[in-house]
Amino acid sequence: MPKEKKIPKTVYFNIDHNANNVHHVSAWYGVIIVVLVLTAGSVTNYFLTNLPDALTIADLERYPVAFIAERAWDNLKSFTDLGPRVAGSKANDELAVGIFKREIETIQATKHVDQEVIMKNQVVTGAFNFTFYGTTMTTIYRNIQNIVVKLQGDSDDALLLNCHFDTVPNSPGASDDVASCAVMLEILRVMSRLPDRNRYSIIFLFNGAEETLLQASHGFITQHQWARDVKAFLNLESAGSGGKEVLFQTGPNRPWMIDAYAKAVRYPFAQAMGEELFHTKLIPSDTDFRIFRDYGNIPGMDLAHFLNGYRYHTKYDSLEYLSLPVLQRTGDNVLALAREMANSDHLSTNESEPGLNTVFFDFLGLFFVKYSVRVAKIINVTVAILAVLIPYLGLSSAAGNRANKSIQMEALYGCSGVSLGALLSVATCLAIARQLEAWDRLLTWYSNTWLILGMYCAPALVGHCLIQMFFNAFFKNKKSSLNTGMVTQARLIGVNVFWSIISLSATLAELRSAYIIMVLQMCSLASTIPTVLIGLQRTVRKWIILHLLVQFVAIICSSFYYIAFVNLFVPITGRAGSVVNPDEIIGIVSAVGVLLSCSYLLPLLNLVKNPLKITASFSGVALISLLLACLTPIGFPYRDASQGHPTTQRHLVTHTFRLFHDELGLLRHMDQGFLFEVQDRNGGRTLQQHIASDDSFVPIHNMTTCADEFFCAIPLDAMWRQVHFSHFWQPAQAPPEIHNMFTLAYEETSQLSERIRRIRFKAEGSLQSSIFLGTKPGVKLVAWSLHDVIPSPVIFNGQRGYFAFITHGLPSGPWNITMDFETNHKDEKGVLADLGVVTKYWEYHEMHTAEFNQLLEKYPSWAHVVPSVAVVNMLSV
Repeated sequence: MPKEKKIPKTVYFNIDHNANNVHHVSAWYGVIIVVLVLTAGSVTNYFLTNLPDALTIADLERYPVAFIAERAWDNLKSFTDLGPRVAGSKANDELAVGIFKREIETIQATKHVDQEVIMKNQVVTGAFNFTFYGTTMTTIYRNIQNIVVKLQGDSDDALLLNCHFDTVPNSPGASDDVASCAVMLEILRVMSRLPDRNRYSIIFLFNGAEETLLQASHGFITQHQWARDVKAFLNLESAGSGGKEVLFQTGPNRPWMIDAYAKAVRYPFAQAMGEELFHTKLIPSDTDFRIFRDYGNIPGMDLAHFLNGYRYHTKYDSLEYLSLPVLQRTGDNVLALAREMANSDHLSTNESEPGLNTVFFDFLGLFFVKYSVRVAKIINVTVAILAVLIPYLGLSSAAGNRANKSIQMEALYGCSGVSLGALLSVATCLAIARQLEAWDRLLTWYSNTWLILGMYCAPALVGHCLIQMFFNAFFKNKKSSLNTGMVTQARLIGVNVFWSIISLSATLAELRSAYIIMVLQMCSLASTIPTVLIGLQRTVRKWIILHLLVQFVAIICSSFYYIAFVNLFVPITGRAGSVVNPDEIIGIVSAVGVLLSCSYLLPLLNLVKNPLKITASFSGVALISLLLACLTPIGFPYRDASQGHPTTQRHLVTHTFRLFHDELGLLRHMDQGFLFEVQDRNGGRTLQQHIASDDSFVPIHNMTTCADEFFCAIPLDAMWRQVHFSHFWQPAQAPPEIHNMFTLAYEETSQLSERIRRIRFKAEGSLQSSIFLGTKPGVKLVAWSLHDVIPSPVIFNGQRGYFAFITHGLPSGPWNITMDFETNHKDEKGVLADLGVVTKYWEYHEMHTAEFNQLLEKYPSWAHVVPSVAVVNMLSV
């Protein structure tokens, strides 16, 4: 008979889990955690907005070769005094160009005798296909201007510095982007007075047509004689109004550039995450970076200001909202970086190193961290493993091997708790966003961003707290050999498991922004390792204090991303169109911010005697915030300049004159009206309340011409806006005053082959214009002279067609345009295509009729309105 096995006796610590455990603290200690988070956020915000003192002309004697912000400011004022500088306008192509020539001639006259400064005025014509937000068009430029200056080095190989001096209509463009041009002029002035030449030349490109789909940079990089000498570039841009310039794009695959940035820049502000975020196309902007990279095959770095994005592309992008310290900081950094790169061993041997992208980030501008993607993989994997392994082994050693099963179960609860809490918090924020949309209360936080903390961050925390309370209530092991403090530590291991899974997944997907999670786990290790080495696991308060002290640093790191995201995305929601609910975006950002900042604090709820009080407090904050947002003036989204910080609603309105011609070219009909374009989700309601006068005010898809005419016969200019934004139409009593227009006159038709016919037109007029074309069934556009390659068709109003955008700089004479059509049957006659020709008049205020001016006066003071006049000629060819 087999011998009976002896069952080992299990020994449990005598722990009464129902008693008032020594680890339990009052619910009001939760206030300490809240204060910790808010303090960390305040520290982060201070460093994010802190700027250095500016140097003035009085400092020249002490700093003769330093960047002087006051001189740059004087140049900036000269440009902004001209007002809006739309490409092709007198202000842009005559007056601004004149200022550059005058300043550069002064620099040439005051340079050091051993320096050589060469200036060229490029007038260039060209075309290329351009894709933005999923819409592709052909963009054509004629006689646009660049001012190009070379500071000659010992070699012709060159570093390029780029800015643009043109603006969008109705904006003086102080920050976007003439401040960058003023910075570049001062850098040229400083470097031209140094006694020693740089190893390599520096080319300063002041381009005159960036806002018109990046055309001037394309003209330089594809046609200028110096373009072939450019080996790398620095692009200076802005998507806001002031603040620090952030490095958000680099390379690709040029680690030496980040090395130069790390070595030279005095005030670092750079995040690899910004590059990956920008490439997602969540930000409705683009820069000349893509032109230099794609058409010149040149690597570079993209730097831009992004704070106060409310003023971007509005009349408030003016000197009033900039400061000398902004110019000083940017000037100091770019001057140092340009000198470093222009004397680097790597510039002339600038070859791509595939797979050698760099992970880089700064900590509050205090120091800069960089390492290769290969090293990042090793670091991420190592930290992810150690963040789980070290606390597990330490707790196992302190509690005894027999407690391993309990530790593993509690770690599982910890991982599940933070995972389910994240899902519930996102779901809660999305539910609030959709309910606010149903109540017509979107963007209530737009001017008062602190409301986001109550409206979305507090509910996100409630979701996490409920999940933690659920696990504490239903998964408590009364036979566990772990006391309450050790249970909490085990659940913190679960939090590390959660982040390790995400970190390893991001690393496997080769996302450089995985460093954000790695830093969080490093902070966790920074408190865990001393806890294990000293043996604090069984202490009552010591391990908690150590954990909170280190988490303060972690919260500073994570709150930086939350504050940066809010500063970036809140203004963007005011110009991102009406397709997406903006509250959903902010809700998700808030939920992620809460997860990053509080994931290592949530398990501490297990130590609180009455966690329901904390959860109820957060719920109360959320309720009060929602009531303030929905029922008081605090929640009104927009502000005018009278309150100091304008946060406007954006509108475009075009007084349109439309002429419809038959296949013989005879006028068959004409009408006029106002086309309204709204750029946020509330814009339609504003128009209904302030502008709409009768039932004739309709969304464009309800226009009769949308059923009868190609692309609704509306004045298309930036095709992506027409696709993504909401538009409305209202008939006008009289047409606008028209001085001139862009015309496309039929010349002749020739038969190139049995099935291909060529139609030739004569184009005249030097105004911003566009052409859209839709072929008839059985007809295909196979070529046109606008560009060598036909763009992909765009879809609008359920119709497929082709779109060309044309910018005129200096006046030009007539030019020929040909279009080749292929038909299904040889010698087929009849209409081949519908053609729309649009002339757009920006800043031609003398064309505004009394009716148009009266309409513009109806807009409230908190609206930023960009008026224009347009002529649409609809043809059949």
